[in-house]
Amino acid sequence: MKKALLNKFIVVFAVSALSACAVNETATVKVEGQTVTQVIESNSGVLSDNLQIIDTHTGYAGDLLKAQVSIKNDSGDGLSFRYKFKWLDKAGFEIGVDGRPWTPISITSFETRSIQAVAPNASATTFNIQVQN
Repeated sequence: MKKALLNKFIVVFAVSALSACAVNETATVKVEGQTVTQVIESNSGVLSDNLQIIDTHTGYAGDLLKAQVSIKNDSGDGLSFRYKFKWLDKAGFEIGVDGRPWTPISITSFETRSIQAVAPNASATTFNIQVQN
């Protein structure tokens, strides 16, 4: 009985230890009006060290904010990651929390790619771009 309990404890401990090793990197770019501020939040640095925002354009599709962001891979290696736009209202509250899927993208070394999105509703005034491995 003690051996079975010890084996269960070892398995639970091993699974917990492996889960704790998972790294979720996030880089966020805040764009407000015509001013672009790059804010990097990262647990390791692979994406935040190698991705650079080159250009940002905003406009409107009817009354919905739309955005196009050019991202450059500054590394000598290709990067594959996922991104999504996080839309915010004037007070800084997130809009359409459940409606944004992660979109996969690959950028070869020193390549620049543009990504685009349109806000889910007219209350969006700014956005963040989140990236993760």
